[in-house]
Amino acid sequence: MTERMLLTNGRILTCGGDLAERPRAGSVLVERDRIAEVSIGADIDVDPGAVRVVDLRGATVLPGLGDAHTHISWPLDFVFDHAAVAATPPGRHILDVAAVAKTYLHSGYTLLIGAGATQPQDDLLIHDAVERGLIAGPRLIPCGAMIAERGGLGGEEGGLMEVVDGVRDIREVVARQCDSGVRSLKLFISGDGVVPAHPSEDVYMNDEMLSAAVEVADSYGAFVTVHARGAASVAMAARSGVRIIHHACFLDDEALSALEARRDDVWVCPGLHYLYAVVSGRAQEWGISGEQVEASGYRDELRAQIDGLHKLKAAGIPILSGGDFGHQWTRHGTYAAELQRYVELIDMSPIEAIHTATRNMGPAARLDTGEVRAGLLADLIVVDGDPTADITVLQDHSKLRTVIKGGVVAYVDPEVYP
Repeated sequence: MTERMLLTNGRILTCGGDLAERPRAGSVLVERDRIAEVSIGADIDVDPGAVRVVDLRGATVLPGLGDAHTHISWPLDFVFDHAAVAATPPGRHILDVAAVAKTYLHSGYTLLIGAGATQPQDDLLIHDAVERGLIAGPRLIPCGAMIAERGGLGGEEGGLMEVVDGVRDIREVVARQCDSGVRSLKLFISGDGVVPAHPSEDVYMNDEMLSAAVEVADSYGAFVTVHARGAASVAMAARSGVRIIHHACFLDDEALSALEARRDDVWVCPGLHYLYAVVSGRAQEWGISGEQVEASGYRDELRAQIDGLHKLKAAGIPILSGGDFGHQWTRHGTYAAELQRYVELIDMSPIEAIHTATRNMGPAARLDTGEVRAGLLADLIVVDGDPTADITVLQDHSKLRTVIKGGVVAYVDPEVYP
């Protein structure tokens, strides 16, 4: 492991919170796994014999990106057949999952928050292998099997989720998952229009169940995330102490008020690109017909989500990038398309969109990441171009030069450094 590394002759995008920030000439000094010093407009004085000097050749260094709604269980060739993934022999399957972890890293993603494992040990095994240095991958807040209420979406016996009845059940399941090492608990508290029997406006579980799950998770240093598409489920999640609310497609005054009351410790992860891709017809080739899209109500849902995200942005509710990547219409490796949708559909500036995958991600995960700042973990990416001028730079793998994780060069583009 390199003890000291100086990134010089580059441009720095600190993601420190200034919405007018643009990359500026500067240098970054890394010591062990942390950023030791950041200098804008001047060199950092070091002994060349005691530090590894990396010439960035004018490229931009910014924090590693994060995805807050990750299903690393879904292999590179996944086509919406969850049962087939669950039935894959574990040995073969975990190799698929390792390939997904590597794909995230090679796309510039250094932090993932798990949002549900198809084979229950997937996140835990990959987290352990990455931490031990056995495979390449991002930092991962591991999730276990998703949790559903009996009778709700995913709540059938013999399905892919853990099924609960009442407060006692949910306490036992959350404690058991946390005992195994899970730190992100995913609960289904609403339906999903793509499953006609369980429309998005459905509400499952109740305040007592959610509050109990949050209490138990918190005692382990873990946290609860929820699938919540309808306004009533979003409001319940917000007032019950849930940390990350996925989708939040429909919002009303009650939901917005509940979110605003917890502005400093609740995050919304919308998965906007997924809805956009389905409504745009990108899933038709893979078996989701136009008729199914119409029946799902996703067109109305997309319009409602765009309107709601404008309101969340105006209210200062922090948004996290991420959302169900891994389907063939939201292929692995295209994760930064989510940021493009924020710019195009909800009028974020590119730097605001970048913040959803950087400075917002560290506090949500309770990790010292997300900014180029002294004292934080040295999780950084180096890209050609200026993502604050063109957000699609972050989707172009040919522009990703280097990924640094914990002060170690984790990926180098072989075309740049053969």
